[in-house]
Amino acid sequence: MQGDVGQALYRKHGMDPSDPASMLVVEGDRMRRDSDAVLSIYERLGFPWSLVRIFRIVPSPLRDPVYRFVARNRYRIFGRRDSCWIAPEHYRDRIL
Repeated sequence: MQGDVGQALYRKHGMDPSDPASMLVVEGDRMRRDSDAVLSIYERLGFPWSLVRIFRIVPSPLRDPVYRFVARNRYRIFGRRDSCWIAPEHYRDRIL
């Protein structure tokens, strides 16, 4: 959402780039956000990660508050790092 491509994607999907969602995944013409975005990432990682698709039976209005809670408290839950993760070269064309 900070660059031209990100802002264009936000607008294309009817979202305001100045009011960012914390997680978006764009698959073709489909945009997923919040817990749907996270689940779609894990589903594409293959077994055993793809088993998280079982959580799709839980409606997103129930999943999304859990996602937002974890997102707000991620440093307390997972810890803080001194440097950002940089994707390996073979993934860089897939990450905006």
